[in-house]
Amino acid sequence: MLNLEKLVINGQKKLSGTVSVSGSKNVALKALVAACLTKEEVIIDNIPIISDFKIMAEIIEELGGKVKIVDHSISIKMGEFKTIKITLEKAAEIRASYMFLAPLLARTGKAIIPNPGGCRIGARPIDRIIDGLVKMGTSVDYESEDGYFHTSASSGLKGTHYVFSKNTHTGTETMILASVLAEGTTILRNAAREPEIDELILLLNKMGADVKRTETRVIVIKGVKKLKGTRFTISPDRNEVVTFAVAGII
Repeated sequence: MLNLEKLVINGQKKLSGTVSVSGSKNVALKALVAACLTKEEVIIDNIPIISDFKIMAEIIEELGGKVKIVDHSISIKMGEFKTIKITLEKAAEIRASYMFLAPLLARTGKAIIPNPGGCRIGARPIDRIIDGLVKMGTSVDYESEDGYFHTSASSGLKGTHYVFSKNTHTGTETMILASVLAEGTTILRNAAREPEIDELILLLNKMGADVKRTETRVIVIKGVKKLKGTRFTISPDRNEVVTFAVAGII
């Protein structure tokens, strides 16, 4: 059995050869959520075959989507949602599951998600996301008995001007995902500037969205009626590239 508590590395050996770099995990996970914004098929290439990715794919299937993985490509077709609830079991396995708030609210007007990490004191990334969604016309009730957020946007999501109190790449991405099908224009200020966010924007625009980073920390999203299917290739994981590069020069 693999001992995850300790890794022993025996060095002093020269490294040589060629390696293939996996697709970016942070882009791939958000791309799966983006694919749920349309009823049409979305194919994503160069996916990393890791546990987090598989869990997100399982969530899509539980929501009613059709998923097919072949080698390092995944096909997703989210027709009609058969449920608006993310289970506590799946949310416990991956915190990014709360990003499904965006496609659920955008397409069904409702979403029920567990409170990631349980009830904790102090601001959390999801608090900033909830705050932004409320400004877009979402009502949010937290049921402490079951630990779920019950959200509803019965009149549809509306564009808004939102300033993040603190940089959050997951919060920025979730607000972008929620805004692409919203009515009107959304302006996000103090938005995160990681390159993975710009790659998500590239994917969404290929699907028919209208998203632009107008300044380093300002992103403008003009809502559209619907998105279409597309094929998209995930870029190499920059952290993995740096890791191999450093290992190769030591």
